[in-house]
Amino acid sequence: MIIITGNIQSIVEGTRSHHQKFEEEIQPYTNELWKYCRYVTGSPWEGEDLYQETLLKAFAMLPQMWRPVNTKAYLFRIATNGWIDECRKRKENFYEDEPAEVEASDADHFEIKDALEYLVGNLTPKQVSTILLMDVFQFKANEVANMIHMTENAVHATLHRARKKLRSIHAEDTTTENSPLAFNDTKVVDRYLEAFNNRDIDTMVNLMSDTIHMEVTPGFQEFSKEDVKKGSSQAGIMGKKIFREYLWGKWVLIVLAETSEGLALHDVQYQDVANDKIVRHKSYFFCRQLLTEIAEKINVPLQLDKPPVNWNTN
Repeated sequence: MIIITGNIQSIVEGTRSHHQKFEEEIQPYTNELWKYCRYVTGSPWEGEDLYQETLLKAFAMLPQMWRPVNTKAYLFRIATNGWIDECRKRKENFYEDEPAEVEASDADHFEIKDALEYLVGNLTPKQVSTILLMDVFQFKANEVANMIHMTENAVHATLHRARKKLRSIHAEDTTTENSPLAFNDTKVVDRYLEAFNNRDIDTMVNLMSDTIHMEVTPGFQEFSKEDVKKGSSQAGIMGKKIFREYLWGKWVLIVLAETSEGLALHDVQYQDVANDKIVRHKSYFFCRQLLTEIAEKINVPLQLDKPPVNWNTN
């Protein structure tokens, strides 16, 4: 475990207090923000990463705000810019040919919610962002122009082109199903699953590398097997069962907890394996929006009261 001492510790404590106030302020917008991140990336997993990155940046950038801001627009602007930057890193065609100018009245309404599954695979990232921000999350053209650094006329033109393309694709119904990806080092993970279900914590920890990165977003991180032994392994696994599930192009571990009302979704985890050792373990324990969607997908209730969090109060 990393021990922080001296003046830095006082900064950490003050930051936690401010962060709690920040979370209270943005709480009315977090569900919509998560959905936007999920839609714009086309994946709940990438969407969760973008969502967490957005919250971190939004909090970190507060000292740079010299005038009052619209909280919802502020969050969505950071998410959109984060996605644009990611697309640029991937060298995707974010800026397609500048569309011809069209009047706002020409951009007739399209039922985007009926075609969300077509978005990422068939539109450019700029078109995806524009149509989501305006048709789903009801931002105005001038607000979107500010987020994506476009003129209002260009926003209307991009929206018109995206709606037209989606309408033609939706009519053709050209959906395809991706085949499952190979699961990393199945034998190691199988041993982890068996040890978990047998309540054998020693074996679970021994399957980890000495330099394992334990990431429990956005709660805490551990950076060695010794950290895990002294920290997260003490959380307890009694009353829980774990199994492997393929969700949205990714093999993950589903943890169910026994509650007074039956089994409920407790956590979802992912592991990377190298040289027969688990080198990275990612937990989505604190990610309420993602866990809610997964619970609906696998048709089990979400565990709302699981210390140290109690989502019944939110």
